[in-house]
Amino acid sequence: MATAKVLLLESERANTPSFAAALEKRGYAVTVERTAQAALRRSQSLSPDIIVLNAASLKTSGARICRQFKASRNGTPVVVIADKKNVPDANCGAAATLVVPFTPRKLLNGVARLLPGDDSAALQLGPIKLNLPQRRISCAGREERVTPKQARLLEMFLRAPGQLLTRKAIIKHVWDTDYTGDTRTLDVHMSWLRSVIEPNPRKPRYLKTLRGQGYRLDVPG
Repeated sequence: MATAKVLLLESERANTPSFAAALEKRGYAVTVERTAQAALRRSQSLSPDIIVLNAASLKTSGARICRQFKASRNGTPVVVIADKKNVPDANCGAAATLVVPFTPRKLLNGVARLLPGDDSAALQLGPIKLNLPQRRISCAGREERVTPKQARLLEMFLRAPGQLLTRKAIIKHVWDTDYTGDTRTLDVHMSWLRSVIEPNPRKPRYLKTLRGQGYRLDVPG
């Protein structure tokens, strides 16, 4: 496997620890930038496998910068290192958030889990591939990193191709509840899933709706 490329955004402030040495010692190719704008520019030419944002060293939560990375490098995981007094919100798009203080080993383990690996843990049906440990969906040249529930939803369909999955069964499996009084959350997730895997989400080729019954994944063999 090729050496993983890590883009590290971290300040040079003397009172904050640097994680560059630990990442380099693990064998990663580390590129360090000191400002958000420089890191955003570098991310376009470098195409890193992962971005480590040391927001604690920048005296910020990192939420805004993380969203900028997500907008420009969709699919590249971002690990945010935050101060306990300034933790980014859950919607910033970070793949993982580590709150200082912690050992370098914790960062290295987190980075390793998010890096592209082999396909031994992937589920694939036709053009649709789901890497479960990394929660990545690949289809028709596109790749998206998804939430645990989104990954679980697609996994359910990939493990039961051609079978009717009722709304009740899906909600029970993915959300671990028997309550089906409000199914809008499922509708939103299905719409999102179609936007990733369907050539035309308005006319689904793979994820079919069976009115009054549920959904079925049809993928030609």
